[in-house]
Amino acid sequence: MFTLDVYFHHKFDHEFEGSPPPALSFVVCSLPRSGSSLLCDVLANTELAGAPSEYFDANQMDEFRRAWRVTTFEQYVEALIAKKTSPNGVFGVKAHYHQLFDSFPGGDVSELFPNLHHVYITRADHVRQAVSFARATQTERWSSLQEATATQAVYSAAEIASLIEWIEREEVAWERYLAESRAPVLRVVYEDLVADIEGTVVQVMRFLEIDLPPAFTVPAPTLDRQADHLTEDWVARYRAEEQRV
Repeated sequence: MFTLDVYFHHKFDHEFEGSPPPALSFVVCSLPRSGSSLLCDVLANTELAGAPSEYFDANQMDEFRRAWRVTTFEQYVEALIAKKTSPNGVFGVKAHYHQLFDSFPGGDVSELFPNLHHVYITRADHVRQAVSFARATQTERWSSLQEATATQAVYSAAEIASLIEWIEREEVAWERYLAESRAPVLRVVYEDLVADIEGTVVQVMRFLEIDLPPAFTVPAPTLDRQADHLTEDWVARYRAEEQRV
């Protein structure tokens, strides 16, 4: 095991040995600060839904290539599927739009990932999402398990507005991709997830047609909520300024 500056919610030791080839695959189609890390964290800890994470993020790919001693992209994908498919034959990844399309021209992974399903997670409140995005970008603290690299983030209405526009463009891109894909889609909303984590996770697993044992219980998240009084201050300030425009 080795220490990384970037956050890997799936953990390097969360690997499966001797699993069969995947019979079911899914992509968590996500945007930053949409609750996708929370959802994937709990799904991975069930040990019934693979170990979904941003495996096509450039930094993660570099770290895993070194850990798995592979060089080519094809070798990386082969190792990824072998090591991150749970014993019940379920394989999952999480991807932001650009990660999927940078790694796969056209974004088509249906031939590579069998019986593909999509779980599309969005956040209804774009202002809060953009505020969270701005703070994480400035401090490089993307989860409660990381230490911030900057002691304090600086409020910028222009940055928040720009991030809201970026979020909305990414949602349009995802909607276009999902409309063109023939894979089934489940839509999850961040606000519903945090209000009922257990119910939402069970809904996702049932959508994926994962058999749940009689005594199944949803594991508790390992991530803590990051929003605080500063978040509330920024949200209130931005909404007040927006109303005056």
